Amino acid sequence: MATLALSMDLKTYRLDNGATLVIKNREDTEAVAIHVWFRVGSAYEDYHQKGIAHFLEHMLFNGSEKYPYGQLDYVVESLGGNINAGTSKDYTFYHITIAKPYWRQALDVLYQLTQRPLLLQDMVEKEKPIVIEELRRGKDNPTTLLWEEFEKTIYKVSPYRHPIIGYEETIRSFTREMLLEFYRNFYQPKNMYIVVVGSVEPEEVKGAVLETFGKEEGRAVPKVQKLPEPEQLENRKVELQDRRLEKSYWLIGWRAPAIGTKEYYTLLVLDQILGSGRTSLFYREIREKGLVYSISTGDFGRPKDNIFFVYATLEKDKLEHVKAEVFELLKKLTVSLEEEEFEKAKQRLINSTLFSLERVETDSYYIGYSLAVVGLLDYYKFFENNIRSVRKDDLVRMIGDLLSKPYSEVLMVPKR
Repeated sequence: MATLALSMDLKTYRLDNGATLVIKNREDTEAVAIHVWFRVGSAYEDYHQKGIAHFLEHMLFNGSEKYPYGQLDYVVESLGGNINAGTSKDYTFYHITIAKPYWRQALDVLYQLTQRPLLLQDMVEKEKPIVIEELRRGKDNPTTLLWEEFEKTIYKVSPYRHPIIGYEETIRSFTREMLLEFYRNFYQPKNMYIVVVGSVEPEEVKGAVLETFGKEEGRAVPKVQKLPEPEQLENRKVELQDRRLEKSYWLIGWRAPAIGTKEYYTLLVLDQILGSGRTSLFYREIREKGLVYSISTGDFGRPKDNIFFVYATLEKDKLEHVKAEVFELLKKLTVSLEEEEFEKAKQRLINSTLFSLERVETDSYYIGYSLAVVGLLDYYKFFENNIRSVRKDDLVRMIGDLLSKPYSEVLMVPKR
């Protein structure tokens, strides 16, 4: 039986300025992954700021006090490493994966990138058309429009209804002063999580972090009031047409337990059974019978107002049949699921997590996600135990709960 050694050699520190540092020493690799996470994303923006979290991510790569424009990437890549970043609705993170001898240089680059950016006005103006072009390219992809419409259909009040990239009118309005205000509020120690995973000496890493990130001043983090989404009282359906399509896309979703709650682990097991891979129920009973081109399930992994969804590509005339099959299979699962199959699904989920965590960059990601999004390192440390604690009765109750709730669906079809 596979066992996840998630908490082995895990050192956690709270720096004097409020930053959290987590170091995981791994002797099984010569790679080191360094992540810097901030608990801020597009859901933290006012309306006039829409897209500013993503825009700021772009801006941080445009030069720092130590590294001129273009040098941040060059330094890391010249050492054989990879540098990247990501912005979501709940978090933003910057990360480097590099060979063991160069972890100090990588740490310095991330320090300069996140704590010493120039954020020059001329670079703000230079970046606007680049981000607007990115937004327009996204609109050229019908599935981008599909997912945006799906969230607008589900969320009527929550900031999750807005796209991460923002809108052209808000992007054009950004000024250096707006960026600096957002940056100073959220890109600071009390809102920061530093994660280092690899063959490193924890005390050496801690010392290097104190010499860089540890010098920054911690300030109070503004409390952002995210309006909770009201209870959905009836089903919602939207149909879109697009000339670029040759087949139809269907999304249906229900409000689901938030990540980090006890019930969320049951949701993960349900996802494994329904839509994860060729052994999943929907693949066997819907995809292999030719009703769809593809079908999958998942959730948004959100700390509030989370959504569980089913996503399929199909012919429009088969939609009602497929929809009926989805609901029927869910109902049947509550009485037909055998204990052995249920336990195998849990083990597959644990094994797939174990396999993904062999890579230091994935290991770092899960630690950072646990801290910045879930708010508890326990999500990472005790993942296996929490999955194993899920019982079949929990799954049956969850399916019943989902089926009793109103749903939202979006269908995008070819326009003839």
